[in-house]
Amino acid sequence: MTRNRRGYLDKFPKVNLGIWPTPLQKMDRIGRQVNHDSLFIKRDDLTGLGQGGNKTRSLEFLLGDALQKGADVIVTAGGLQSNLCSLTAAACCKTGTECLLVHNDDKPDNIEGNTVLNRIFGVKSVFVGKVDEEQRTREMEAIARELEGQGKKPYIIYNGSSTPLGALGYVSAAFELLGQIQSQGLNVKHVAIVGAMGGTAAGLVLGTALLGHPYHVHVISVEYPTPVLYMLMESLIDGASKILKEVEGLEPITPPEDVMTIYDDYLGEGYAIPTPLSRRTLNELARTEGILLEHVYTSKCLGGFLDMIQKGIVPPDEGACYIHTGGLASMFTQRAVDLLEVPEG
Repeated sequence: MTRNRRGYLDKFPKVNLGIWPTPLQKMDRIGRQVNHDSLFIKRDDLTGLGQGGNKTRSLEFLLGDALQKGADVIVTAGGLQSNLCSLTAAACCKTGTECLLVHNDDKPDNIEGNTVLNRIFGVKSVFVGKVDEEQRTREMEAIARELEGQGKKPYIIYNGSSTPLGALGYVSAAFELLGQIQSQGLNVKHVAIVGAMGGTAAGLVLGTALLGHPYHVHVISVEYPTPVLYMLMESLIDGASKILKEVEGLEPITPPEDVMTIYDDYLGEGYAIPTPLSRRTLNELARTEGILLEHVYTSKCLGGFLDMIQKGIVPPDEGACYIHTGGLASMFTQRAVDLLEVPEG
């Protein structure tokens, strides 16, 4: 393996936002519950920026690009509890850059969760009402044009950072994870990651393909059915591949589609709606490992992965790793009835 394939894409402009590598820890107690004695968790909830989380990796590349282009204000958008928004706010504080957040919701009467963090970080939030994502993007672009008219140089982070450039954050994570596996002499052959808008999962899949398929990536959807998520990821992988080839001269050793499997079996009734399995997993992980999840992304992903282990989709003699993508601030807006396991009977 060449140095470049194990490196961290140093030819791209980046800002240092996180603490790397994030910990790779063995989960003995919950592993015993599912009869798997080589179960690990990669703690991307502990990235060191704000409340932590997967978006830190994307933001290193996106803010690096923004600052190289001379931007003096970062504009991004999301719902009231957007993890990307709160981490962008934190990143802008760290880099001394102005930040403006556009929320497709009404201004809340009470601030909670990520909106508390946004207030603490001192960023400006604009509330454009309960519009869809396309209208939210148009509103964000209009605000950026207004800023340009004021003599500022805005940089827009689109699509929750699920862009080809943003996906490079998890290309880098794939290199980092393999380095940890090799240095610790582990036999990790299966890695689970959440699939939402696709950027995080696409980056990990592409990084794994660049490395020649050292482990298989199980993408557990929490938002879209498999065909939709596949199309989103395919577009992101294609875009990120073109950037990598142009800048780094890197191309996948293995076709990206061969290193991943997408599952929509654990969606339940839909995005942000907990399932009995996700509730049970949230409580079991806390009570066995002392690690917290929330019900939109992380509990559904880990719950699905543990179910796959118990069903033999992930063999007991092959090491397995779940990537914890964070987002815990939103937990404090979620109803107790959705977080707590509902007793049977």
